[in-house]
Amino acid sequence: MVLADRIRPAIFLLVLTTVGGVITCRALGAEEALQTAQPSREEGTASGAPKPGAAGRRATCFTFRKTGRLIARPEAMPKPGPYHPTLVNMDGVDRFPYDYALYFSTDHHRGRGGIWLYVCSGIPTEAGHWKSYDRAVADGEFDHLEDKPAANPIFVDTRQGRQTETPHANVIAGRVYMTYHNAGAGHSQSTLLATSTDGVRFQRIHGAADSIVLDYDPATAPGNGHTGYFRWGPNPFSAVSQRYIGYSLHGGGDYCHDAMWASSDAVRWDKRKVFDRTVGYAVEAGRAIRRHDVDPHSISQFGNGEYVAICTGGTISSGGRARTNEMYEIFLSGDGTTLTRESRKILANGPPGSDDEEELSQPTTVVIGDTWHLLYVGTKGHAGVNAVMGATGTLDRSAPRPARLKPRRMEP
Repeated sequence: MVLADRIRPAIFLLVLTTVGGVITCRALGAEEALQTAQPSREEGTASGAPKPGAAGRRATCFTFRKTGRLIARPEAMPKPGPYHPTLVNMDGVDRFPYDYALYFSTDHHRGRGGIWLYVCSGIPTEAGHWKSYDRAVADGEFDHLEDKPAANPIFVDTRQGRQTETPHANVIAGRVYMTYHNAGAGHSQSTLLATSTDGVRFQRIHGAADSIVLDYDPATAPGNGHTGYFRWGPNPFSAVSQRYIGYSLHGGGDYCHDAMWASSDAVRWDKRKVFDRTVGYAVEAGRAIRRHDVDPHSISQFGNGEYVAICTGGTISSGGRARTNEMYEIFLSGDGTTLTRESRKILANGPPGSDDEEELSQPTTVVIGDTWHLLYVGTKGHAGVNAVMGATGTLDRSAPRPARLKPRRMEP
């Protein structure tokens, strides 16, 4: 019998503490007693939530608890499964029959790649609320659309390059703007843009003409030209004048860089800064902050020109090789580039055999009321099995902040 089983029948638990030589006694209610007795793990509980700090204060600004697997690998999708999801509130899209759309792609597919669509009405962190586009079509929910894709994947761009992957989408004036990358486009794997008025039928932004929106010459800047994994959204930063900001890769491989971009129309993007991925900076030794994994919709201001955002950090690896990644909150200045404080882990890898035992990556969020709903990719099996996972939580801007970073000669 574990301790929790012994406590469960009790009405209360007495806790003795010594303060200044005086012994005090406090009675905990049954529910609080059970929470006190639960086992914990380093950097969080078994559910991934951070441990409270002194006097019950939160140890992090973001606090999440995992809700489990939401979407496993669709039968027609190549292994390892869903990759780089983007959760989109579809309220502004005319006649879209569901509350949310989730676009995701294949993971380093050697063929055409492709972007899949799943749809949801209700709470997006509840697995039973999700269905595939294929099922929605069979149910007649998209009968109002002519010339629609018959099934997933709903979008594959074969006009410029191949291997359509890493989508990210936002609704602007009733139209879905979706970026993605293609191998062989531009100087390497460049980011392109397609749009849709209905969330299903996408057209390249410039039709048959060049539709690349992020590209650079590797002869003049770090990296091999890869600008994929772009994640973007409305600009929250006080020191950035453009309407939209985003983060992408700036060269692939094990020694890749990341970059921040800004735009006034979500079509023409200006590069603001390139970051090297410095191991051990703003994160524990042996790990690096993955700037291209910042969730733009999580960026929240404290009110003093400082911001907190959800990101990932982990070991350095590339392609489909196994790696270790976990979820962190990072702290940024008003320019969107400068890391101001040490990061803090907010969701840890699951136990052996769990869907996210190796990786928690590519966070995407929506807020409903005061609750944050986080979707991410969990990985296990030596990078061989992916699944879309969920977590719910809150943001406490009053939580104690970590130590400020020491000045460096070169900010990464």
